[in-house]
Amino acid sequence: MNFWQDIILAFIQGILEWLPVSSEGFLVLFSVNIFHEPEASAFQLALYFHLGTALAVLVKYWRDYWDAFTKNRDVLRFLIFATLATGIFGIPLYLLLKNFLNSSAVTGLILTGLIGITLMITGLLLKAGKMKTTNQIAFSERKIGDEILLGLCQGIAIIPGISRSGTTVTYLLLRGYKKEDAFYMSFLISLPAVIGAVLFDLFVSQDFTFVFNWEFLILILITALVGYFSMGLLLRMARKLSFDVICFILGGITLVLVIILYIF
Repeated sequence: MNFWQDIILAFIQGILEWLPVSSEGFLVLFSVNIFHEPEASAFQLALYFHLGTALAVLVKYWRDYWDAFTKNRDVLRFLIFATLATGIFGIPLYLLLKNFLNSSAVTGLILTGLIGITLMITGLLLKAGKMKTTNQIAFSERKIGDEILLGLCQGIAIIPGISRSGTTVTYLLLRGYKKEDAFYMSFLISLPAVIGAVLFDLFVSQDFTFVFNWEFLILILITALVGYFSMGLLLRMARKLSFDVICFILGGITLVLVIILYIF
């Protein structure tokens, strides 16, 4: 891919990360179908672009992370349990995905169809969360079991098309957490998960050519800036708009396109 195409992906990631519509899924769709990137490379690229929005989260919530490591053991426990659970579920899923995407049987058409299906699944999750929430439990009232299950939900979102924010927020809403606390908890656990995922990918691939160059640093900064300034606005939108409907529409359009391309 070239640098200007990567800038487009940086804007997509910076805007969509905060919305429960799977920024990873859209990055893979764009990379494979518009920029003709190999499936495995598109997946890896989408993973690395999350470093930019993770940086935006760090800038916005740096005091919360600092307090967690200096005095607030309650938040530190939350981060540790959720991150460990994410790794336990996410790492095996990541390895299966890598093998699947490197398989000669996988084509851009097949991957696009799978992302269409997972977008529909995300829509169902969001619909369930919207219907069942009681909006009563506060962050301070959470249980260790919720921290672990929240991490497991985040691990599932390694699959392109499954929204990380949508899955984690939906779980918390189903449990009855307040909407503001659900978004806050989802944001907090994203940073260590993204850093861990990128480091693990670098360890497995032993390929550092993409991350250690000035173009990558510029892309990460662009993603972080777009993500930081769009965070507040899009969060307000997320509380008002029906993103389950958006996921259904986008997933349906994706599947229809796959059928048309397959026929013709």
